[in-house]
Amino acid sequence: MTLTAAPAAPTSPVTAPARPRRWLAAYCGGVLAAVLPYGAGVLLPYFVNGLHRLPLAEVASGRHDPKLLWPSYTGSGGLLDLAGFLSLAWTPLALVALVVLGPLAAWRTRHRPWLAACFVVLAAACVAALGWLMGLTSAALLAWRMD
Repeated sequence: MTLTAAPAAPTSPVTAPARPRRWLAAYCGGVLAAVLPYGAGVLLPYFVNGLHRLPLAEVASGRHDPKLLWPSYTGSGGLLDLAGFLSLAWTPLALVALVVLGPLAAWRTRHRPWLAACFVVLAAACVAALGWLMGLTSAALLAWRMD
């Protein structure tokens, strides 16, 4: 009597990710890491200092020096200034990477439709954020912060 091994279970060519919820958490963390420094370092001082009430041409003209406005004159303003300055380069690059990774992650998690939909929605939000960064308001804020 000969013993034969049981036939191997069929495997699909594309295997499911081991921890898809962790992928979603990491992707959400990436979106926050891309957008939060820009919001805290550029948008928050823009609104706190009342620059949103001025025409964009005046904001971009350099008349309102960021070093003389909140948070620069406070003791803890250096961190927000640094976050705002670094976010001018970091945010677009990170959002482009997230726009590319979103559909790939959605394809990888297609066996769980709710999870794939979350990746698609977050990637669409990144596209919207990139569209805003290419707009006139963002260009004026860039000129203001680089002053």
